[in-house]
Amino acid sequence: DNSPCTIRMRIALVCVFLLLCFYAVLAFNAQGEVLTTLRGKVERCRVLGGAESLQHATIKAENGSYLIASLEHCRAGAEVAVLIKRGALYFNTIYAAEVVE
Repeated sequence: DNSPCTIRMRIALVCVFLLLCFYAVLAFNAQGEVLTTLRGKVERCRVLGGAESLQHATIKAENGSYLIASLEHCRAGAEVAVLIKRGALYFNTIYAAEVVE
């Protein structure tokens, strides 16, 4: 059936599919991109899920804000650089910290 309603529906479905493909490519290419970097000091450390590899630190940044970031070998008082990265869904952010030596 080639009625105008069916043709419009097919065009709409193709457009939605193309938009989803565009979003997927955009999210895949930008994943892990560093958006900004902050410096701060570790206030305390916590282990999530009972695994040492999932240590998270509460960090007080230079600008006075607090944030939680993953940090290997976490220890209170350590100076860290916090990398604010783009997440897998493009619009979310990931906070990862690295000890500054």
